[in-house]
Amino acid sequence: MAGIPLETIYWYTLIGSAIIALLLVIFGDIFDFDGPIDPMLVVPWFAFTSLFGYLGEKLTNSNEVLIFAVSVILASGLVFLLNFYVLLPLRNAEATISTSEKEIEGRVATVVTTIPVQGMGEIQLKSVTGSINRPAAFYEAQLEDVAQGSSVLVIEVKDRVCYVVPYKEALKL
Repeated sequence: MAGIPLETIYWYTLIGSAIIALLLVIFGDIFDFDGPIDPMLVVPWFAFTSLFGYLGEKLTNSNEVLIFAVSVILASGLVFLLNFYVLLPLRNAEATISTSEKEIEGRVATVVTTIPVQGMGEIQLKSVTGSINRPAAFYEAQLEDVAQGSSVLVIEVKDRVCYVVPYKEALKL
């Protein structure tokens, strides 16, 4: 290609892909990629294609087009396996660890920081996987503050703020 050996092109593509992959690992959570092309799949595809192309050029005397085609097929297979066995399970695990806002509604929580009549406090919701703290305010006007350690019922969650009412258990055994 324009006087540049294919080994050199494969090598520089591999190095560039490795650098981009490292940057994605470090800064990937900062950027939200919602487009049709996921960089977490494209970058490894380029890396694997260039790796197999470089090795094919160095170790065999085959046709350049054949080496490139085999590299593309192998890279596509590996990226599919990477997506299916690593990335998708990680995304699903990430989604199941956190509690959605709709799941919080209707739950009883403990007041961590007193909720004043006009203002916000903090509540703690406990579950099997751990506990989370959220800011809280009254859902409807109240006459008195809810003190630390009291129970409240979460009525609604908006913008990560839980709107609550005081809660007293009706049935005591």
